[in-house]
Parts: sequence; C-alpha cells; structure tokens
Amino acid sequence: MRSANLGLLQGVDSSGASEVRQLSTTLLTLLAGVAIAATAGGPARSSETDPWADLEHEILARGLDPGLVVIPGRLTDEIRQWIHTVVSPADSQDAALRQLLAALIDPKGLELVYDPSFTGTAQEIWESRRANCLGFTHLFVGLSRELGISTYYVSWSTVERFRREGDLVLVSGHVSAGWGTAHDSQVLEFGAVDGFEAKAARRISDLNATARHYSNRSAERLQAGENHLAIAEAELATQLDPGLADAWVNLGVSRRRSGDLEGAERAYRRATLADPDHVPAYQNLSVLMQLQGAQSTAQEIMALLDRRDNRNPFTYLSLGDHSLDAGREVEADRFYRRASKLGPKLAETRAARGIWALEIGDREKASKWLRRAQAIDPEESRTRRLAQKLSRSDDSSE
Repeated sequence: MRSANLGLLQGVDSSGASEVRQLSTTLLTLLAGVAIAATAGGPARSSETDPWADLEHEILARGLDPGLVVIPGRLTDEIRQWIHTVVSPADSQDAALRQLLAALIDPKGLELVYDPSFTGTAQEIWESRRANCLGFTHLFVGLSRELGISTYYVSWSTVERFRREGDLVLVSGHVSAGWGTAHDSQVLEFGAVDGFEAKAARRISDLNATARHYSNRSAERLQAGENHLAIAEAELATQLDPGLADAWVNLGVSRRRSGDLEGAERAYRRATLADPDHVPAYQNLSVLMQLQGAQSTAQEIMALLDRRDNRNPFTYLSLGDHSLDAGREVEADRFYRRASKLGPKLAETRAARGIWALEIGDREKASKWLRRAQAIDPEESRTRRLAQKLSRSDDSSE
C-alpha cells in the first residue's frame, strides 16, 4: 500500500510547492514476524462494542465535535452484514483474515480496483469499488475489527516515491494494517512497493490515521483546484494531529494558492517544528521566499536540502536550476546527475541534463539527452524547452 502516508498528501507546486500522499497498488500478501513499536491509542475493541469509541473520545479531547469528523474506517449496517456472510467462523485469525482478503479482491466479491487518486472512507470504497492504499486500509481495519480481530494502522517513513501531476509534485509514503503483539505481529501489504521492508513498519494511532485521511483529501482538493476546501481539510488534519508535518505542508500550499502568503509561511514553519527533517516543508518555504523576492533566503533553504537522505529528484532539479542560473555549471551538473539517478523514469531529469549540456556548448550530448527525454514523455515542459533551444541553436548556426 502506498500512502502523502497512503494517507497523506503534501503539496509542492512545480514552481516550488510540494504535496505528499499515500497510495496503494494491487498485490495482497501477509507478512509475518514484524516488530511493531507501541504507540498512543489502545487496541481495537471486539465487534461486541464500538471499535471506534476511543477515537471519538480523542477527537472530543481535541476540542472537535465527533459528529463533524467522519471516522474513515466506520462501517455501515450493510457492510457489517456483508462481511459476516462472506467470512465463515475460522479456526484462527489468520484464516479469517485470508478469507477477508479474498472477498475484497475476488471477482465474485467486492473486486476492488486500485485508484491512487482517491482516498475514500470505508463506505465510499464499498460504494465505488475504488481504493488507494490508505482507503483500502480503512476498509480492511473496519472489517477485521467487525470480525473481532484487533487490527491497527502501520506506516513506513522510509518508503517514498515522487511524481509530478500538473503543477504539483506528489510525494507518496506508505500505510497498511497490522495485527498481533509487538513481538509477534503481521502486516498486510496491499501493492508492490519499492524498498518495502516489513520490519520497518511503525504502528500509528487511529487518530493519526484519521488526520492522514484528511491531509490526503486536502491534497486531492488541491489537485482539483478547490483551494478553499483544501484549506478546510488540511486545518482539520492539523487539529486532529498537530504533529503531522504533511498536513501543515498541505495547509501551507492551500493558503498560498488562495493568496494568503503569511498564513502559508506560518504553516510551513509549523511543519518544520513538527518534523525538523521534513524536506517538503523546506522546499515549499523556499518557493514562498522566491515569490516574495527573498532570493538569497530561498537559495539558503534549498542548500539545506542537498543531503544524502533526500530522495526527491525534483528537489535536485530545483537545486540544479539555481546553480545553472548562477553560472555554477559544475555544481549544476552534480545536482542534475543526482536527480537523474533518483528519477530514472522522469523525462524532466533527462531534459535537464540536455539543457545543461547545451549551456556548456555540447550540442551532440544535448541532442542525445533530448532523445532520451522524448522517449519517456515528449510533451513534458522541460523536454519541450530543450527541443526549442536546440531548434533555435540550429537556426542560428545556419
């Protein structure tokens, strides 16, 4: 499962803002022997009581009306009745969970379809038959708790992937479901995820998972251009879990796109307080500084992102652009090479190296990189810019 957290969207404009979101894919497996760290929030209750009662109490403790916060994993009566008809009494929890998984993906069952663009609640997934990783986890946790199995949410901080969608860069994390004790646990994997290691899973509370849900929805609102709705979703996410840096980043992007630059800066800085190592927060703050004309401050912030643990290729593209504009060709080449290594399937990383080659007068190498970029995506903006530069170069040489 891939979850901005498959449960998190943070936003970065291609001009600089960044967005995180969690996604999932289609392969289902059960992975055993994972040590899960204990976190806030008690175990789920059995189906004889409300498994979400503790979460409602936590929402109330945050000063929020539980009636105004949708609990993503809560089931309708129809869904509860369905699960008891498709999962028969089993000798073990593992057997029951395997029946549940089969019912979710079997053509004769729900036959869920992976949709990375939709973070749904359990009810929305039931109705649409579409789910990304976080949404699938909501449904899976809700159904398994209905069966009396104390499942919980888990996340990975080390699993990320990056892609550009319109003028947003999407940073995808990873969320799934786990069950068992800290010393004898299993994790559900919904999807093929690069770099996935079950042992790196970290248990998160229901409250944190709910905050991630609203943070993801905020990012999806951003993608749809619904900035004011994105603000509302992100604000709710930060109220549910003030320590969720991704939600503060989404709030900052939403505010910036609505013209509230001061509010955006406050949100980005809150993200850095929540997580001092949170790369999208600094990247978005740098973009904001550029928009406000503070170029030297923006470049200082971007320089902080040149770290070995930063695996976002778009950060290195921005660093390379800054270096090239300043006439530091050797430095720009280093950044573009790093971006190309981190994003080998991105047309823009190939095109960037071509633009660099053209800047130093190597047209042959620039043409080679253009062909490679066009083979991936001939319509990508940086690729088109390289093609235009080469065309103008050809005209001037005649």
